[in-house]
Amino acid sequence: MTDTTARLGIVISMFPELHETFILRELVALERRGVDFDIYSLQFPRDPITIDDAIRLTRERSHYAPLLGLRCWTALARTLLRHPLRTLSSIVELAWQGRDRPREVAKNLAILPLAMHVGERGRARGITHWHGHWANIPTTACWYLHKIHDAHFSAAIHGEDIFTRNRFLATKLDAASFTVVCSGLFRDHLKNALGLARPEKVHLNYHGLDPRILERASERTDATAHPEPGAPLKLVSIGRLVPTKGHDTVFRAVKLLAESGQAVQLDLIGSGPDDATLRALATALGVDAHVNFRGGLAFDEVIDTLIAADVFCLAPRLLPGHPPDGIPNVIAEAMALGVPVATTRVSAIPELVEDGESGLLVEVDDAAALADAMARLARDSALYSRISMGARQRVAGLFDQDANIDELIEHFQHYVPDTAIALGSPPPRDAADAPSRGPGALLSSGDAA
Repeated sequence: MTDTTARLGIVISMFPELHETFILRELVALERRGVDFDIYSLQFPRDPITIDDAIRLTRERSHYAPLLGLRCWTALARTLLRHPLRTLSSIVELAWQGRDRPREVAKNLAILPLAMHVGERGRARGITHWHGHWANIPTTACWYLHKIHDAHFSAAIHGEDIFTRNRFLATKLDAASFTVVCSGLFRDHLKNALGLARPEKVHLNYHGLDPRILERASERTDATAHPEPGAPLKLVSIGRLVPTKGHDTVFRAVKLLAESGQAVQLDLIGSGPDDATLRALATALGVDAHVNFRGGLAFDEVIDTLIAADVFCLAPRLLPGHPPDGIPNVIAEAMALGVPVATTRVSAIPELVEDGESGLLVEVDDAAALADAMARLARDSALYSRISMGARQRVAGLFDQDANIDELIEHFQHYVPDTAIALGSPPPRDAADAPSRGPGALLSSGDAA
C-alpha cells in the first residue's frame, strides 16, 4: 500500500439504495482491508436505512447536498472564475457527444453544480482519485472533475444504459484511468461495441457475496436434500417488483404446477411499483393462495427463507428502456446456499448458471418450461443433488469476495500508483454534509444510476 495520505472518493447516485446492496458489500470489504474512502451520494436516501453497515457508513463516511443548493451554485461560480475555458469546453463536449440524446444531456448538465461542490469537498478531504458507480450520472460527475480539475477517476459499470447508442459513455470511459464491469457480457460489449481508444482498460470484476451467506451456508447441511414426496414444493423468488424481474412468469408457472397436482407454495420477497399489479395477477390466475407476498425483509430473514426453500426461481427478461439484470446477486446467493435455481437464459445469467450442472435455464417468458424445470427438481433426487452441489462449487469459483476485492485494489494500484489507496480513518465530516432529509436531486434512482 502507498504511504501517501490520498483517499478514494466513491460517487454513487443514491447511498444507500435497497436494491444496490452489492455496492454496500464492496465498500464494507474495502473498509475491512484498511482502504480509506468517502462516499458522495448525489441524492438523499429515499428509503428507511435498516442495514447496520449502511447506517454506519451513512453516518461516518457519506456526504450529501441538494442538487441545486446554494453550496453547489457557489462551487460552480468559483469554478467558472478559476477555470472558465475548461468548464465551457466540458459543457460543449458533453452536448456534442450526446447530441442524439438531448434528455440525457439535460440531466448531465443539471449535475454540474453538484459535481463541482463534490469536487471541492473531496479536495478539502484529501481525495485524489474518484470512483463512479454506474455508467450515467455518477461517472459524468467524475468526468467533470477530470476535465475541469485534472482529477483521476475510474468507473464501475453495472449495466445501466450501455446497450443503446451512447457516444458520451465512450468519451467518459476513454478518459477514465480504468473501468470495471460486473459480468463478462458487459465487459465484452464495452470493449467491442463502443470503439474505445484503449479497450484493454476495461476489466471484469464480479461482485462478491455477503459474508453472512458463507457463514450460514453450512446450515443447509445436506447438499442432497430433496423435497419429500407429497410435501408442498417450497419455492422462493427475490427481486424488485418490476416488469424486468418476470414475476408474472413465475406466477404462471406456479399455476401450471398446481394444475398438474403438485402442491406448491411460493414466497415472493421484494417491494416495488408493481406490487398491486402482481397481487391482482395472482388473484386473476387463481394462485393467490399459493403466493406469499413477503415484502422487503432484513437480510438475515432472506437467508432464513432461502435455507428453508426447495427451489429458487426467477424469470428475468430484457425490456426496452430498462437496464439489463446482468447476474442477479440473489441467484448467486441461493446457489451458494445449495438451493437449486431455475431461471431464464438471458443477459449474463448463463455465465454463472450452467444448465443441468449448477442450475436449470429456460427461455424468457416460457412459463411452461419454468414449471417443468421446477417439477423435474421436485421429482428427480439425483438431479436435485447434482445441481445443489454444482451450484455451491460454481459460486465459490466466481464470487469469492476476498479475491474480487484483491483484484479491484490491484487495479487502483496499477492504474493510479501511489495516489489512489490510503489507510486510516476518515477525517471528521462537515455537519452540513450529513444525510438529513431535504430537497434531493431531481433525478429518479433509475435515471441517476
